[in-house]
Amino acid sequence: MVKKDAPHFIRLKYTRGRQARALGHRMSTKFDQTITRLEGSILITKVLKPLVEAGAVFLWLITLVEVVRAQNYNGNLTFDLFLARVGGPTASHATTYLIFLSIFPIAYALLRSIIPAFLIEVLAFEIHEGLWQLPYYIAWHSVVDWRVLVLQDTPDAATTVVAVAVLILVYHLPGRFFALVTAAWGVFLLAWLALGFPVSVLSKLPGNLVVPSVNNTTLWVNQIESLGWAYFASVLLVCLWYFARGRVHPTRLSAATSPDEEAPVETGA
Repeated sequence: MVKKDAPHFIRLKYTRGRQARALGHRMSTKFDQTITRLEGSILITKVLKPLVEAGAVFLWLITLVEVVRAQNYNGNLTFDLFLARVGGPTASHATTYLIFLSIFPIAYALLRSIIPAFLIEVLAFEIHEGLWQLPYYIAWHSVVDWRVLVLQDTPDAATTVVAVAVLILVYHLPGRFFALVTAAWGVFLLAWLALGFPVSVLSKLPGNLVVPSVNNTTLWVNQIESLGWAYFASVLLVCLWYFARGRVHPTRLSAATSPDEEAPVETGA
């Protein structure tokens, strides 16, 4: 305790010291609170991450089993590659389904992490189908109801934004990856549109329901659709390999969801 008649500089020094101790106490309290919240987040992450990974793998396996179960292969190579479908003559091609499903395991082999690999597959579907709707409507607007475009592209756009945000902010994939994949698919679609954008299944929207209406069995038209998925998946995976190499290390990917893992120490030559 400082006497009231003590010199001014002594009273000032005492006051500043008391303020510094109070500030230090507040900072210590905030730091302890931050550590407590961080420990809680780590615990939640450790619990949720395996559940999310298991759910992603389960969903992928269920889709694969359904594709294999519902396909209509007949042993003819040409038919099986380009004309066989899953769930009926106006459903999606079996080949394009298998190409799409192959993205997840290949992305996992590149990234060594289930969650970003699954997000890459989800993003692949949304980019492919979302952009595809634009030339589809341009070429067939006289037949296709405009609500097809709205119903298809609105959820695709929302899912794309979420997937891109997570892959950039959490897993540090560069924006150039998404831009290049989108541009490459756009070029293919423009070339397809230059041919009149022939499609194997043309859909309408009577009674607010999307229903298949026309099935085109012309071989080259079906080949374009299968080739489109093969081209798109190849471009996406090559770009993923290039941009993830040296930028998205497997340990950095796992560190995004497992903060207690340590990155390997790099040693010089």
